[in-house]
Amino acid sequence: MVVHFCHKKGFIMTGTKFVSGFLKLSVGVLLAVAIPDAGVESVQAQSRLPSDQRLSPNWGNYRPPSNLDRPTGREGGGSRGPCIGETSNLIQNPIALVPVNGFGTTVAARPTFFVYVPTIKSGVTPQMQFVLRTADDRLVYRTTFSTIPSPGIVSFSLPERVNSPILELGKTYKWTFTLVCNPNEDDLSGNKIAAGSIQRIAPPSRMASELAQTTSPQDMVAVYAKYGIWYDALGAIANLRRSADNPALQNDWLALLTSVELEKIANQPLIQPLSARETQNRPVSRP
Repeated sequence: MVVHFCHKKGFIMTGTKFVSGFLKLSVGVLLAVAIPDAGVESVQAQSRLPSDQRLSPNWGNYRPPSNLDRPTGREGGGSRGPCIGETSNLIQNPIALVPVNGFGTTVAARPTFFVYVPTIKSGVTPQMQFVLRTADDRLVYRTTFSTIPSPGIVSFSLPERVNSPILELGKTYKWTFTLVCNPNEDDLSGNKIAAGSIQRIAPPSRMASELAQTTSPQDMVAVYAKYGIWYDALGAIANLRRSADNPALQNDWLALLTSVELEKIANQPLIQPLSARETQNRPVSRP
């Protein structure tokens, strides 16, 4: 199969091709996609992507539900918080790995979330806190993690336990990741927050059929990307990168993050998935 891209306002995906087991990501947009009128070129997959063939999709074309408040922001703003250390890369805030408009979809009941965590100041032990809420602000899940020793991209999933929360089909949720600089105090002013939104959808029938026919993890990534399933495409390629030091996978990772204007963190290390512990008594920093 071949991927067709258009360099004009929109694009439409018609498939993917793999060469020598390496992945060339195809990225499509779910629902609000602008269809090209001309100027389509065919790009075949290669083990290394030349600069003029980088993906430039527009995940932001997907419009969040009208009843959903816009997320606080995928990147914690303002001045450097009291627990953020000096860094040479100038990235001083946590960043949620989500499309530009903060919204993405999943077909998973217990999806994986990704956040970049900046350098933590020496001698400080902030708490990392994840909170999931419904679109109407009802608390669904809250947990905390221990601080990581060095900057990098962390991931965490809803727990695979009996009676643990899952995302309901067709519903949209808001989530926040907070660096709680003083977890033993009530002062939340120095906290740094990254936020996103997520909606669980039923797999489109054609996508389900294509997934059933995949023969490799790389194929699965391409199918998720083709149908605009952001969280699952990101999670699948992250798992591949953790299991193999492969330049082609690094190129695909860079292409995916560049497609949502997150290239500045694409070369940050991927940390192993975090283990959570439920905390019901700590104050929640509300955006």
